Amino acid sequence: DAKDKICNDGLISDSTPRLGPSCISYLSYARYALIEGLKEEERIGVNPFKFGLSAATDTHNGLGGGVEERSYPGHLGIGDDTVADRAGWTTKAEGNTANNPGGLFGVWAEQNNRDSIFDAMQRKEVFGTSGPRIKPRLFGAFEMQSDLCDYDARIEVADRVGVPMGGDLQGNSTSSAPVFLVEASADPGTVRAPGMPLQQLQMIKGWVDRDGQLHSKVYSVAGDADNGAAVNTATCETSGAGFKQLCSVWRDPEFDPGLRAVYYMRAVENPSCRYNAWQCAGLSGEERPASCDDDRSPKAIQERAWTSPIWYTPTKF
Repeated sequence: DAKDKICNDGLISDSTPRLGPSCISYLSYARYALIEGLKEEERIGVNPFKFGLSAATDTHNGLGGGVEERSYPGHLGIGDDTVADRAGWTTKAEGNTANNPGGLFGVWAEQNNRDSIFDAMQRKEVFGTSGPRIKPRLFGAFEMQSDLCDYDARIEVADRVGVPMGGDLQGNSTSSAPVFLVEASADPGTVRAPGMPLQQLQMIKGWVDRDGQLHSKVYSVAGDADNGAAVNTATCETSGAGFKQLCSVWRDPEFDPGLRAVYYMRAVENPSCRYNAWQCAGLSGEERPASCDDDRSPKAIQERAWTSPIWYTPTKF
């Protein structure tokens, strides 16, 4: 649930006074902006935060799409041009060490041409990743075959009976709980840099209760959150099983047809090394800067992808 305390403490908040805002709140995040939009729609009749989800890079090095952890050169030019500056919580690179190399923007277009891509962006059939080329898909409906994942034509069926990410479901007092086809393929990677397997798919639901309070809940709907996957951050060697592809048909088990709700899917990889761990791995003696052992910078990450939402709106009854 949304916190009563507006300002959060911790690693990110340490750098924000210098960078701009005085604190980080739950309203600084896309999830609660989406839920706040539901609240505003109830109040004014229009949802001002009905947006799709994407991702991108933001560097000062002219590296659009430069998202690989193991080869990340920083993003501040001479501000973080050494391993020492990139690997630890230093004054010089203070604003960078809480970030990752950036993300990628994906579009589900009918054809690979300008008009089709822009049409998909207009209908918000888009997704973002934290860097890997994960491919997630999400469809919602009120009725869907429970064994749809077993069908080769599942995407065509889901598109026919429901709406894709970015779409809307209109309901009433007799509506059954929404059901979703969730699917993702892992980044295949390359021979030099193999992709990481997926660990799990999660559905994130947001809603506003009848007292106006904001809520969210995360459901694990495919894969295995306790698969034992791990990474040795000293060597960046990974262990544990995962999945090249995951698919599930999930129905909301806590549905109230009278409340607005927003749903999106998150695909999560097994743990892997963060860029600073990659750059410190193998360094020893005088080669290894003290910042490599700075505990304030996390060494492991779980890369992920996010779909655009599907909104449920009840008709007045």
